[in-house]
Amino acid sequence: MAAGLVAVTAGCASTRASRARSAYLKTQLDALRYTKPMEEVWPEVQRLLADKGYPLAGKDAKAVGQKEMGWAQRLLSPAKETHHGDPGSLLQLLGVVARDRDAEERAQSLETGWRKHRDRYRADGVKEGSGCRVIFTAIDADETEHRDGSRRRDLELELELARRVDREAADRIEAGLAAPSGPKGG
Repeated sequence: MAAGLVAVTAGCASTRASRARSAYLKTQLDALRYTKPMEEVWPEVQRLLADKGYPLAGKDAKAVGQKEMGWAQRLLSPAKETHHGDPGSLLQLLGVVARDRDAEERAQSLETGWRKHRDRYRADGVKEGSGCRVIFTAIDADETEHRDGSRRRDLELELELARRVDREAADRIEAGLAAPSGPKGG
């Protein structure tokens, strides 16, 4: 019985630590704005997704050296090349952009095709002043319905992009994760 109690306590502590890490990352990444323009950051978004094995569409595939999809693949794949004017529901939900012409001109997004693990991504970027912000949404397949299933913001992938685009900011965020008391809020 004591062993069971130790296991439950350890499991609860692990869950609390995971939630604290996620809350800390969300706070830090919500505040992160790249000082580089979107035109410099977006190629890193494309490369990061390609490096993870996600198939890209059209100009995005070409930009990272992936083979372009044939007509049948394009027809069946949910992959969409980078397009402007669609801020995406996640950015609107987070209050980053509103539905107006100015916001639509500042926003861009792309969607990958499915990987063998039956997951894919949507990347949303928005220009803010001379810099920008990028949010990744992981999309898992719903195998019973053969369509998109759950969606969740991928904070770890956003942190990985920060390592590529703004190493100093990523180091600061990671230092907060590694602090002896664990992730700090704010």
